[in-house]
Amino acid sequence: MRFQRKNGTLLAVADGWAMPLSAVPDEAFSSGMLGVGFAIEPTAGTIYSPVNGSVDSVTETGHAYTIVSEDGLDILVHVGIDTVQLKGEGFLPMVQKGDRIKKGDVLARVDLERIKKSGLPLTVPVLITSPEEIKITLSPPNSPVIGGKTAVLQYRLE
Repeated sequence: MRFQRKNGTLLAVADGWAMPLSAVPDEAFSSGMLGVGFAIEPTAGTIYSPVNGSVDSVTETGHAYTIVSEDGLDILVHVGIDTVQLKGEGFLPMVQKGDRIKKGDVLARVDLERIKKSGLPLTVPVLITSPEEIKITLSPPNSPVIGGKTAVLQYRLE
């Protein structure tokens, strides 16, 4: 897909602490092999859309969401690490494939205590899975964020 030059922003997907992907406790995410982005260590169980666009997929277990942004980027929001093992327990999707969404819309409600009791990391990686077309213009902060409100990452489509 050919993009026009355009700037864009990804919002925090949860209340919590923003961190670079390199801090994610899973090499597939931290190495950047799946894409560029950031992660949130959530302090609350509501997961928000980081962009305007449409829901491309929701996993059967409700732990991962792909979104196609209005400017054509593929975005992955993955709630927790290895949370597919929970087989959907503790995840309540609030969207489905094909839904149009706006920044800050609720994607899911998650029982963080259920994930903690399972011994799995709560970390929520947010990835742009087609990074060859973009340039990151602002790295994610190591700071507290408000889900659906705080800008965490800015990019420029080249």
